[in-house]
Amino acid sequence: MLTDMQLVFLILAATIVGFLIPRFRADLVALSSLLALYLTGLLTVPEAFAGFANSVVIMIAALFIVGEGVFQTGLAQKAGTTLLKGTGNSEFRLTIFMMVLVAVLSGFISNTGTVAILLPVVVSLCQQLQIHPSRLLMPLAFASSMGGALTLIGTAPNLIARQSLIDSGFEGLHFFSFTPLGLIFLFTGIAFLWFFGRKRLDKPHEQETGGAEPFNVEELLEQYQAIKYIHPIRVPAENESVGKVIKELQWPSKYDVTVLEVIKSKKRRLPVGPSYTIEANDVLIIYADEQAVARFVEGINLEKLSHNTLDGHLLEGANLAEVILTPTSRLTNQSLKDISFREKYGLTVLALRHQYEEARRHSYEEKLKYGDALLVYGKWDDIDLLSKEKSDMVVLKNASEPAVEKKKPDKSTIAGLIILGMLVLMVFEVFPVVITVVIAAMIMVLTGCVRHTDQAYRSINWQTVVLIASMLPMATALEKTGGIEFLSETLIGSLGIYGPLAVLAGLYVVTSIFSQFISNTATAVLLFPVAILTAQQMGVSPMPMVMAVAYSASMAFATPVATPPNAMVMAAGKYTFLDFVRVGVPLQITIAIIAVLLIPVFFPF
Repeated sequence: MLTDMQLVFLILAATIVGFLIPRFRADLVALSSLLALYLTGLLTVPEAFAGFANSVVIMIAALFIVGEGVFQTGLAQKAGTTLLKGTGNSEFRLTIFMMVLVAVLSGFISNTGTVAILLPVVVSLCQQLQIHPSRLLMPLAFASSMGGALTLIGTAPNLIARQSLIDSGFEGLHFFSFTPLGLIFLFTGIAFLWFFGRKRLDKPHEQETGGAEPFNVEELLEQYQAIKYIHPIRVPAENESVGKVIKELQWPSKYDVTVLEVIKSKKRRLPVGPSYTIEANDVLIIYADEQAVARFVEGINLEKLSHNTLDGHLLEGANLAEVILTPTSRLTNQSLKDISFREKYGLTVLALRHQYEEARRHSYEEKLKYGDALLVYGKWDDIDLLSKEKSDMVVLKNASEPAVEKKKPDKSTIAGLIILGMLVLMVFEVFPVVITVVIAAMIMVLTGCVRHTDQAYRSINWQTVVLIASMLPMATALEKTGGIEFLSETLIGSLGIYGPLAVLAGLYVVTSIFSQFISNTATAVLLFPVAILTAQQMGVSPMPMVMAVAYSASMAFATPVATPPNAMVMAAGKYTFLDFVRVGVPLQITIAIIAVLLIPVFFPF
């Protein structure tokens, strides 16, 4: 018969396995864990759902709304444009400015949102400077993680660290408690990535060609293996289709072909929609496989042309873009048909690339997955509309200036003042931290920085909220059954004879390993009680032990699944899993050594 403690550890082990399996959502795994703890009698109903009333959970939800106000008003975008003004043509300045900027922004708002804002900017700058994006996008993701270690609200584990200390009767952390060491880690990371990491990010084929070219349509089509589906077709003057509207011809349903562009006389190109009227001698650029093209040409007596007969690109580059799904995208596990992608955005998906797989032609019934990249074609206005869906996808604008937006009232100043006011109230602790954040979120909505209340609710990443609220009871169950004490005694028994520094190092390493594969928030929730009890049993201050767990939870560089920003840049930078290992593991070890040595200096035992 299993004891209560053994049963908790069994449920914990099953939970960790669930986190490691990509097909299972982390929040559903955590919620299943919570229900298992209740159904086995290990927790009461109030204990099982106490996490949903925890002030940290409320605070994190409110911070998502504050971040949404920063994004919607364009404040974050304006911060990104400062990158353009200060870099000139220097890769060195671009790298430094970019990493500092993304780290500072990530210290106050979501690191995923920050990367979504800056990703297209950085790719564009790489093209201007003739360098491959792979040299900068991994540093972008890593800097966003290091930025989370700069402030109390930079990342969820920092907030949980503060609450764990308060719940155990100790003084809570202040807003800038993390900053001194966080800055050291940031500058260490910048130096490492500039002098060592970027050399490991060079792509052999890019070295041969001298870097990334400004924008090459054929190259992008080749990368997505879409070029074989692009065909030029001429409509003879006497053809029965002349004078008819594409919509009434029903070519997609009859022949499985999609018309993308028409080339008129004098090489004038136009994107084609359902309302376009076919004219004599039009050259249509269609998207279809070879068999469909053969049926199409033969069925209505058209003339298939060779690619060589066209002057210029197969497609107009201004109407072509790469789209990357964010890790928290609502489109995940849905098909393009389910979301009516073409009808909603007016764009045609030319190709799809899953993580670790070759790009290929998509199917409208195929489910989209975490980290997918799409090659889309359509009018620039439609691409620009898609780019505003930053919670779901990031558009890498490669070939044209964005459409001119209608002039809107500039509320970025108001958003900036709200952020500044929130920080002042936090630093001077005028109100409890959770109240300060909720006030800031409310003002964002009332001033119109977040356009309406429904948008505020949609901006909250409920997966993160449910994950934290569902994992907090696991820590309660471990504490009730003696599991925390068991883990603490095991840690002391194996490393305690070497002193508290060795125990701190052990906590840092364990947190670091777990954070590479499962949520750093879930890891922190489980290990903060262990860190505090271990310190109490050793008769030392719990502060350095807690800070070791907090910092380690933020420094997750070794795998593309360690953080959402890592997954986002993987597709854009054309990285492999091994690229993260080659660069991330040495950086992880370097910062770990510095952290273990310096944490006791800033937070004495």
